[in-house]
Amino acid sequence: MKRRKLDRTKKAILLLVVAWLITLAIYVSALLLLIQSIVLANVIIFGSSIILFVISPLIVAYGIVVPLWLGKKIIQEPKQRKMMETARQILTEHPALKIAIAGSYGKTTAKEILGTVLGEGKRTAFTPGNMNTAIGISCFAQTLDGDEDILIFELGEEQVGDVRDLCNLVQPDVGIITGINEAHLSSFGTLDRTVAAVFELEDYLGNKPLYKNQESPLVASKIKSGDELAFNRSGTNGWRVDGAKTDIHGTTFSTEKNNKTMWVHTGLLGKHNIGIIGVAIAIADSIGFTTSQIVEGVRKTVPFEHRMRPRQLHDAWLIDDTYNGNSEGVQAGLLLLKELDAKRRIYVTPGLVEQGDKNREVHENIGRQVADVADIVVLMQNSVTDYISNGLQKSKFSGKLLIIEDPLEFYTNLDHFVASGDVVLMQNDWTDNYS
Repeated sequence: MKRRKLDRTKKAILLLVVAWLITLAIYVSALLLLIQSIVLANVIIFGSSIILFVISPLIVAYGIVVPLWLGKKIIQEPKQRKMMETARQILTEHPALKIAIAGSYGKTTAKEILGTVLGEGKRTAFTPGNMNTAIGISCFAQTLDGDEDILIFELGEEQVGDVRDLCNLVQPDVGIITGINEAHLSSFGTLDRTVAAVFELEDYLGNKPLYKNQESPLVASKIKSGDELAFNRSGTNGWRVDGAKTDIHGTTFSTEKNNKTMWVHTGLLGKHNIGIIGVAIAIADSIGFTTSQIVEGVRKTVPFEHRMRPRQLHDAWLIDDTYNGNSEGVQAGLLLLKELDAKRRIYVTPGLVEQGDKNREVHENIGRQVADVADIVVLMQNSVTDYISNGLQKSKFSGKLLIIEDPLEFYTNLDHFVASGDVVLMQNDWTDNYS
């Protein structure tokens, strides 16, 4: 894959200028020493000029790194601590219902679904995009008006203790665990550590409500028998789902609890979304939403950018799921592809990143799953291509396999590749550092 060019931000340009100035100063100094050594016929000065020239890369590196490190310790970190203290005070005093979402995957989607549904009947605010760090949440807290009814936070995790620290900052009243998998295995080292990190949300909440995704095996293993807040595509908290159908235009189902029934339609593709929509419905009902408000809120949920987002290309359909980067997302996408009417089902992927020591196992399993669904498989050449190919071969894939050396060229000319009636599912995207 082609390397990206440097993003010329103000900080990047400043670092480049500093590096060039240091380099220029070194070379001028070395040149002056060299001239002086010739004039004075001094071997020591001559040797010094040569040494200065040879070690110039180290001087440039330390000339940039040391001031940056000092700036971080003396200026940036104290400023960030003050910002987080201010944010914690804001959130402590804020009267809103606070909902925190943790998990290896699905956090941003869950947050946006809840934000859309709950925003239909209450003044709701949630962290933008995938902002899920202490600094990001602190910046968000300082934008609040103070009269919001509901606040929704996404909690990121890179190491054990991160979720606990974010809970202390956010102080949630309700929690949701979306699922756990190998997505951050390279950071945590083991799945046990990943589970422990995510379930710090449960430790913080104590007896407060915590919805857990029963369709995630690692989460299901921590759910006690009879837990009413366990959720899946069959429902949660007494709500039962029936008659679910999905197509290229969205998903429809009915849900019922205590003789209260509602038919809902979402623009989101795939039955895997029903579970978290059910959580949004359950929370909305518990805080006094009317049936019409809930139905309208669900209706307003639509595919998010690069997450199961369909678009028409001539007489074919493309489903852009390139933001997705986890094995559960792959499985959900393939189940959707299998359900949709199509002349040819085409699956495009470079594979997944951050799978740790399960890299081969995960990608061979992807190959086996794809073999049962796709007529054409398009792989982007990289370090996991052979693993996916092996999975296809082991499942005796009888369709067409294409391995692409130049992804940009392939995507640019995609309209020449598809035909009328095709459905193309594009999953995952690799940044340059993973190629």
